[in-house]
Amino acid sequence: MKHSRITVFAELAYASVCYLAAVGAMFYFIAFINGLPVPKAINDGPALDMTTALCLDLGLIALFGVQHSLMARQSFKRWLTRRISPTIERATYCLATTLVFAVIFYFWAPLPTVVWSVDGESARVFFLTLAFAGWGVMFLATFMLDHFELFGLRQPWRKFRGQSAPASEFRVTQFYRVVRHPIQSGILVGMWSTSVATVGHCVFAGGMTLYILIGLYFEERDLVREFGRTYLDYRRRVGMLFPLPKREKTDARR
Repeated sequence: MKHSRITVFAELAYASVCYLAAVGAMFYFIAFINGLPVPKAINDGPALDMTTALCLDLGLIALFGVQHSLMARQSFKRWLTRRISPTIERATYCLATTLVFAVIFYFWAPLPTVVWSVDGESARVFFLTLAFAGWGVMFLATFMLDHFELFGLRQPWRKFRGQSAPASEFRVTQFYRVVRHPIQSGILVGMWSTSVATVGHCVFAGGMTLYILIGLYFEERDLVREFGRTYLDYRRRVGMLFPLPKREKTDARR
């Protein structure tokens, strides 16, 4: 029993470290893509020839996609939870994502050719404000689901307290009444809101956008399987990433 309690505490400590690392990576990601003062932002680093830099950057984006997609599959989760406690499966997923982001940040090769530029301090402030509005939506939306569950901390805390996991239920709250995936909406706004976009910025944001769209296709398929007509009706009424125009007054009252 004593050993079991130590194990539970160790899982909580491990998940806490993973949580802090993931949140740190999230904030670094924001600074990286928006060119804020960090050791290395998206347009920083040694210059490589365009072909080499492009191949390297696309490979790094593919690495993120493979890790994210592989670890999200139920077959991989079953394989992983035969080797580690299911309680820390989500925390391990977050840690793996953090490590992949660290690789991307470190090895990313700048592609400094400017695709578009809007001159002036007011334009820079406007786009930076818009970007932070997007990141704010993303961050708040995680709490409208369950921020700590999403980042793998709730599961070991629940086990530490001797509580069982609640049954899965479909809930629509706050931002989720306006769009079905506000976390991803916020990320898209945050990534693309820039007064100066280089080829490197567009490659990174474009690759992540493509992954988000592919990921949402499979996520929605799983949600339809889990919640059936309830989710189909929700999908009909609410836009995926951006609000749908109201077609009739009765929709607004549902």
